[in-house]
Amino acid sequence: MPPDTAPLSSRPEPANRGGILAIVLVYAVFAACWILLSDKWVQILFNDPNQIILASMLKGWLFVGVTSLLLYGLMLRWIGGNTTSAALPADSHGLGLPFLSLAAIIVMFTGAGIFHTFTQQKEEAIVRLQADVDIKARQIADWLRESQADADFIRTSDFFTEQFRRWQESGDQQSGERLQMQLEQLSRNRGFGAVVLLDPRGKKLWGNDRTPLTVAQPLQAAASAERIVRRVGPYRDAAGNLCLDFITPLTTLSGPPPLVILHVDLTDRLAPILQTRPVPGTGGETVLFQRNGDRVLLLDKPGHQEETETGLPVPMAMEKLLVELRNNAVSPGSPIEGLDYRGIPVVAVVSAIADTDWFLMTKLDLSELYAEAVGDVTWTGFVGLLALFMAGAGLYLLRQAQQLTLAQAVQQSQTERLRALHLLAAIADSSEDPIFAKDLEGRYILFNRAASRFVGKPVEDVLGGDDRSLFPSEQADLVMSIDRQVNAENRTITQEERLNTSQGERVFLTTKGPLRDSEDNMIGIFGISRDITERKQAEAALHTSELNYRSLFENMMNSVVHARVIFQGETPVDMEYISTNPAFATVTGITESVIGRRISEVIPRYCENNQEALELFGRVAATGVSTSWEHYLRELNRWFSFMIYSPNPGEIIIVTENITERKQAELALRDSEGRFRALVEQSLAGIYIIQDDRFRYVNPGFLTLFGYDSPEALIDNVSVADLVSPENRERVGEIMRRRIDGEVADLHYIFVGLHRDGSRIDVEIHGRTFDYQGRPAIIGFILNISERKTAEAQLRISEERLKLALNATSDGLWDWDLRSGLAYLTPHYYEMTGYLPDQVTPDFEFFKQTVHPDDLPHVLETMEAHIQGKTPSSDFDYRLVTSSGEIKWIRGRGRVAERDAEGAPLRMIGTIADISARKAVEEALRRQTQELAQRNAELERFNRATVGRELDMIALKQQVNELSRQLGQEPPYPLAFLDALPVPPKGTAAS
Repeated sequence: MPPDTAPLSSRPEPANRGGILAIVLVYAVFAACWILLSDKWVQILFNDPNQIILASMLKGWLFVGVTSLLLYGLMLRWIGGNTTSAALPADSHGLGLPFLSLAAIIVMFTGAGIFHTFTQQKEEAIVRLQADVDIKARQIADWLRESQADADFIRTSDFFTEQFRRWQESGDQQSGERLQMQLEQLSRNRGFGAVVLLDPRGKKLWGNDRTPLTVAQPLQAAASAERIVRRVGPYRDAAGNLCLDFITPLTTLSGPPPLVILHVDLTDRLAPILQTRPVPGTGGETVLFQRNGDRVLLLDKPGHQEETETGLPVPMAMEKLLVELRNNAVSPGSPIEGLDYRGIPVVAVVSAIADTDWFLMTKLDLSELYAEAVGDVTWTGFVGLLALFMAGAGLYLLRQAQQLTLAQAVQQSQTERLRALHLLAAIADSSEDPIFAKDLEGRYILFNRAASRFVGKPVEDVLGGDDRSLFPSEQADLVMSIDRQVNAENRTITQEERLNTSQGERVFLTTKGPLRDSEDNMIGIFGISRDITERKQAEAALHTSELNYRSLFENMMNSVVHARVIFQGETPVDMEYISTNPAFATVTGITESVIGRRISEVIPRYCENNQEALELFGRVAATGVSTSWEHYLRELNRWFSFMIYSPNPGEIIIVTENITERKQAELALRDSEGRFRALVEQSLAGIYIIQDDRFRYVNPGFLTLFGYDSPEALIDNVSVADLVSPENRERVGEIMRRRIDGEVADLHYIFVGLHRDGSRIDVEIHGRTFDYQGRPAIIGFILNISERKTAEAQLRISEERLKLALNATSDGLWDWDLRSGLAYLTPHYYEMTGYLPDQVTPDFEFFKQTVHPDDLPHVLETMEAHIQGKTPSSDFDYRLVTSSGEIKWIRGRGRVAERDAEGAPLRMIGTIADISARKAVEEALRRQTQELAQRNAELERFNRATVGRELDMIALKQQVNELSRQLGQEPPYPLAFLDALPVPPKGTAAS
């Protein structure tokens, strides 16, 4: 309560408590009706979550506005008046018309709520009935298709035909027993009550002991002539049981085929489906019937009526349904109402069984349907009565308040102000929303109990203080800034505030306005806050959901199309695009914009060439029943998988996946299966299936391996042990037992086998277990490894020789795989380089790392020339740098050992030899040769000088001899030996 600050001389007289109570009760009636009815009507009027949130927000704003106006008026009356008297109240008789109008509105809303509850309950029950009859109809249709498939399997089975032929033509009783055993097993496994085998003339050859069967000769002849499976029935046998037969000819035999008759007891077979009630209760049931012209044949007995001697009666709802179906007045799946065979009103839904003239009907008593809505109707009626009572009580109390006010019509202004103060406090304290008032300094002068509960402080501790005593400084400053804005702009402001309270952080929708006195002077502000935390959380969740949906819509790999189906009458003729996601262009290949355009514009001649697709789209848009479909669109040359549902009447959502590659893969798989079958039959490896120590299948390769001419000579006549050498039989048997028992995962072992001629062969076995005809078996392949064994022995001898040769030499061997880039290096190779095998990667980079940088270009050039085929081999000397940095001279030799079809090298091998010692000897010889050359040159220079002087002396002596001859004297020097020497050419040193 606000502090009483009026002086004693001017204190108002106490207000009349009856008047205050009347006004407070009127407010309480309004608030209670608002709380009880507004949320309910929002749920009735709106279904979309966005609309519900918007309506709730508007409803809250309206309540805050009405409360604010009422609070403003009361506070103005409390503090604004200095008048000496109050206006006289209006005539109380004038309240009758508003009360009657309010009562009429309450009755109207209550009646509408009750009607909506019944209608909604009925629609929900019809939806459940439709779902139940649709599911059960699909179950029955699926069962009929499976039974038809079983009959077609028998009709086209080579096994049944071959066993029958052997039995009848060759007299093979074992084949007949196997045929009967397989038919009996099929009958038990697939739920057929009995099975009978007839010869082509209709004579019974065999039948199991459960049900004697007779089939009319014309039906037998028709099935034999048309060579198709015929379905006979449903009909009732002599015991009154509802039966159905499948007459199946064995069409793979030439000539008139024998017949296999599969018998089904529909009473037992369909009971689990039909006896399940569509909805909880005693009046719901499911009835199966057959339309035969203008007659109806019940295929099961209604659950609430005993069978009579004349058969099963036709429920009245079925008679009405038959007339409406014949007149096309109702379609399957639409609800109808009428009296059933008990004379009780019911609502029923009928669905047709696909590919039959059968119909399935589910019904529910209307009394049970409406009984489920009694609780909601009672609650709605109670709320309406409570609203009427509260309105009447409010009218009565308002009249009492007016009468009390007449007695106090003239009072002093301070008395009016005090009464308004008490009234304001009462209204504020009765509200669940925080209500407060502040003076111009921001100090609280009014603070109701709801506000006190939120801040966690008593009212007395809050009054006189400001927002800094209630909230953190940052939040207090924000609140006070809004107060200053109200004061400055002199207007009412509504906005959201996020504050820390005793209940944690909460979000409030706060309305603040100027508070005035009787002279219209602003004396403070008032405010009303509503806690909208839950609403904001719901909005945030909705926003997150919308973002997730939009993200999913934008990022889905599948195309999503929202479209409107265009009808002419009831026939779909076109479709208009409303929206598409980005994946639409990728999936369909249509890159142009399609929004707002028709599919006939986007894909020319689509409507003419794809009537089936348009009918499917139209059916989903009209019925709302979702479906899926695969379709080849010739215009786009693609296969698509569609998932279609209807968000609104006349509209569809199409989720599309491009399955062109999958379809192509399926076609390729079928081709692959054919090739695989041919591969198995033509494989040189032996392929087998073993079961119970007997061969169930062998391919020609297996027969060739063991010397047999035909599968018949081996299958069921020769055991596995007969093909195993005596010393290996126990081991092979134990291995097979362990694989059958699951002790080992796969079979892979080698043993010595026995050829048909008694010779021994080495074989290698691979295999695994699988189920064959419902029992465990082993499938695998077998290889003749006799030649491989011989080759392995020779290889071991060769490897031993190579090992001895490598150990006898100090050369290093390398084997380089050019495809992987890795090489095999012998221990001597690593020993020469000084590296350990685990220190390096044996590749070409390691080789280049060991070559001296000055020698590397020459080495690479030599190897490249050989790799390109320019030289027969690669021979070069180079310096090798070891791990310790030591330099060694190496002689490298290599040759390409393998090339592909184009001549590219695949493998290269070679050796390296340490020639450091030889290089040292060569270097010594080179130095000696160089020294000898120098000495020879010096000797030659000396000889040249000595010989020159001798030649000069000889020339002088010749001149003296010649001069002596000219003087007639005897030459003093004997030079006759020079005449026999050749004369040197002129210009030489000798000349």
